[in-house]
Amino acid sequence: MSTRRTGDGDHRVFGLRAQVPRTLGAGRRGRDARSMPRRHVLTDREERLIVDAAVHAPSVLNTQPWRFSFGDDQLEIWADPARQLTTADPAGRFMAISCGAATYNALLGVRYAGHEAWVQAQPRPQTPFLAAVVHFGVRRPIAADDLARYDMIAQRHTNRGPYRDWRLPFSLVTRLEEAAEAEGGHIRVLTSSEVERVRHLVAEAERAQEPDEALEKEMEPWIGARDSADGIPVGALGPRSADSRAPVRDLDPHRHAGPRDVAIFEHRPTLAVLSTPGDAHKDWVRAGMALQRVLLTAGQHGVVASFLNAPIEELNERGHLRSAAPGLDHPQMVLRLGYPRGEAVPTPRRPADQVM
Repeated sequence: MSTRRTGDGDHRVFGLRAQVPRTLGAGRRGRDARSMPRRHVLTDREERLIVDAAVHAPSVLNTQPWRFSFGDDQLEIWADPARQLTTADPAGRFMAISCGAATYNALLGVRYAGHEAWVQAQPRPQTPFLAAVVHFGVRRPIAADDLARYDMIAQRHTNRGPYRDWRLPFSLVTRLEEAAEAEGGHIRVLTSSEVERVRHLVAEAERAQEPDEALEKEMEPWIGARDSADGIPVGALGPRSADSRAPVRDLDPHRHAGPRDVAIFEHRPTLAVLSTPGDAHKDWVRAGMALQRVLLTAGQHGVVASFLNAPIEELNERGHLRSAAPGLDHPQMVLRLGYPRGEAVPTPRRPADQVM
């Protein structure tokens, strides 16, 4: 893919808390802090920490389709159209969701740096690639629940391996519902009968995509990435399934990326659908924020996730998805949730200076 960008290699941030200064410096970029409202000043180090947090968001095929621009009292999150998967995601839905997830991480980063912060999703509809703006307010210590979610950012990884056949406790399901609703979304864990219907839709949608050579060509450069700062390395693809009913999408069905282990996946997967009241660009950004808050909340309880979005990608299947799980608004993501049997291989991230 000619638009693909690479960096100097795997740039992950572990222990993000250790990097942030607890007090502000004299300003940034050599400007005299006395000429500015001090409550809005971020140091270069704080800006980098915020972006390091933001880029740890999930994105489709780890394309990382975002860029960040700081002002004196705000951070703009821009979608990067050069990284849009125009065949798989022609409307930019998943690009916007990815930017929304990055926005939520950035929001936590600003709060960790000691500022009140709030978000405007797609503040200028006539500028669709401006996904969101995070506004900075007065100095304020981060709340304990935000701090716990911030600490989870660097530990969260998409896990495409097998999960244990354990049900999520009702108390955790309630927490996940509250997390989604706090950001304008709704998540519903499916019943056993709904799971079977949705799995059937997933299989149908994936079969419909199999003969799509344009889609395969678009995905190929991002799968099995080596020595790259984006894409999915072969280790993060997870093992192959020992049978055809695995509740996870095999991103390398033709085995181009390299050898992988074979495993038996859970027989009773926990699936959930994240939806939003509307289906405009702003709703997609909000869906990403809700998604990331859900993932971080789940991670605090040892629960990981992977995604089964073929029914969302296939326009004809989106209506069927609402029929298979009645009561949904506009479906945005299909999640597989559970307790992992093994650790996930982290995917790389581009360094902050490549996205600022």
